[in-house]
Amino acid sequence: YLFTTFAFQIFQRAQIDDIMKVFNFVNILMSLGITRLYAFSTKATFSSRANIEYSRANNRRFNTLFSNRLPVVAGNWKLNPSGFSEAVDLLKLLRSNFINHDRTSNTEVIIFPPYVFLGTSLQLLEGTGIQVGSQNIGLETKGAFTGEVGASQICSIGCNYILLGHSERRTLYRESDEQINRKVHLSLEQPNLGVMLCIGETLEEYEDDLLESVVTLQVKKGLQNVSVQDLDRIIIAYEPVWAIGTGKVATPAQAQKAHVVTRNVVKQMFGDFAGENIRILYGGSVSPESIVDLMSMEDVDGALVGGASLNADSFSRIVDGATPSLNDMYYKPREMTAREVVSCKNTLGESPVWSVRDQTLYWISAPDQECWAWDLESTPYRRLFDSVIGCIGLQSGPPGSIVIAGERAFMSVNMGPQTNDFASGPTDLSNRPEENLPTRPNDGRTDRCGNLVFGMYNNYHRSGSSVGENTCQLYRMNAHTLEIEQILDDSYGYRVSNCISFSPSNDKMYFCDTPTRKIYSFDYSPEPGSKLMNRQLLYTMPSALPGGPDGAQVDTDGYLWAALSGAGKVVRIDTITGEVDLTVNLPVKSPTSVTFGGADLDELFITTRGPDGGGLYRLKMPYGIRGLPEAELAL
Repeated sequence: YLFTTFAFQIFQRAQIDDIMKVFNFVNILMSLGITRLYAFSTKATFSSRANIEYSRANNRRFNTLFSNRLPVVAGNWKLNPSGFSEAVDLLKLLRSNFINHDRTSNTEVIIFPPYVFLGTSLQLLEGTGIQVGSQNIGLETKGAFTGEVGASQICSIGCNYILLGHSERRTLYRESDEQINRKVHLSLEQPNLGVMLCIGETLEEYEDDLLESVVTLQVKKGLQNVSVQDLDRIIIAYEPVWAIGTGKVATPAQAQKAHVVTRNVVKQMFGDFAGENIRILYGGSVSPESIVDLMSMEDVDGALVGGASLNADSFSRIVDGATPSLNDMYYKPREMTAREVVSCKNTLGESPVWSVRDQTLYWISAPDQECWAWDLESTPYRRLFDSVIGCIGLQSGPPGSIVIAGERAFMSVNMGPQTNDFASGPTDLSNRPEENLPTRPNDGRTDRCGNLVFGMYNNYHRSGSSVGENTCQLYRMNAHTLEIEQILDDSYGYRVSNCISFSPSNDKMYFCDTPTRKIYSFDYSPEPGSKLMNRQLLYTMPSALPGGPDGAQVDTDGYLWAALSGAGKVVRIDTITGEVDLTVNLPVKSPTSVTFGGADLDELFITTRGPDGGGLYRLKMPYGIRGLPEAELAL
């Protein structure tokens, strides 16, 4: 049904010159069908009963994959930020969110900084796919016009677009439609320079039912005498003035109505083909929470973002929400709820591991320098260490033997209830890597052979000396020799390691740089000297959900269970299709990691963080879902 529905819609809209897209569409659908059938046949117990939720949004976003209208997300910084250092920090964070994460292959991304930051923006964003544009130009090309900037100057430094006709230019600086049209022509005289033309009605005009009249007039005057050949260099941004910076957002239906009017005017002026292919964006208090619904409209091709573009995480989430994907044919996930079983008040609970040998769960509270233990029957207890702890792993030996990744070194310690080494303390095993960098060990887990694979944490990734810098690497501690080797190529750094976990066959490793909100799979080999290979995007966190992926674990069927810190959820991800088929809800915002435990490894344990969380949560799994035993370092 899905196949024929999509096929009918695409063929119905296909033009003669779209024939290659039709062939590509058929090929993709055929491979998609094979993948989906395989996924259906291999789902665990309850998954085969999952409901396919086919929505209008999925219909529109799927069509976008094969449309000439590539989605666009543009950020208008206006007169922000106030200083150079703040602009550099924002650009560095944007660069880190885009540089290795292919966010611009299916969506065009543009930012419009103030003039003084254009050169720095072009320099710092090189290689990210983000294009840079100017917020305005003058009415002259050169000469004695103090304070003005010409289109040729903007083009010469490498900018790609010019933003024209914004409502603030129309109202505050009295720019007329004739002046805007003059600037459009000056811009189009420059080779490869695009125009983003803003239109929109005031609240009074909207309430007087003048939307169609105002939009029609602004489009006609703004594009007067523009040739149809230049129309593919123009993007129109519809911004209802009453929604700009007010927090009010036009409903998707209101936006669609205005976009239909705009598209019809372009058709009247330049013909049906030109009107169907021009891209029309919505602007006005766009947020990560509103973008998906706006993009569900047939004639909304993206967003012009204001305030949210000044926050790298929010802007990146909006880009993700506007980007079409084959995985938008969502399964409607089954939902469950975990309950708190240990009120341990961890500042940052992390790294839960279940020891089959000890029938005990171990976890940490990183900044509290604590390691906790619980056998599910006795009272949980903790042990304090003189170090921030990144993660822990099981160690072969007497009951309670574990390895702790401290901020300074890796340590061997016994967490058994009868331990008597409190005076002597833990035994140092190895110094940590990156000793001269502002980083520390963070997420880690043993592979199926007992090697401890761990990543690092950039202590200043949000602000400070290394803001936005991908300074961290992934490492593996050999289970027998304790030698530490780098397993990620030097060309791919990151900021915050998380989601490290391994497929049941140990040939895949999963990983996330949390600020990017994307989980990847790598081909993995435990052999000394081997590197991670063949990185593939597995999952992108939905734009409407705050936070980012944190710790993760894999079940016996190969599904990835990832804690979404900030969103109050743990999701089970199909590692074949990237779909979520089960969601575990928590009454707190920030789950931090998960693992399986209990006598039959059929219970899910979830650590959390403050300020509203900090407890340990537990959930009995549906029949047939189990975890795998955690391997031990054979020291």
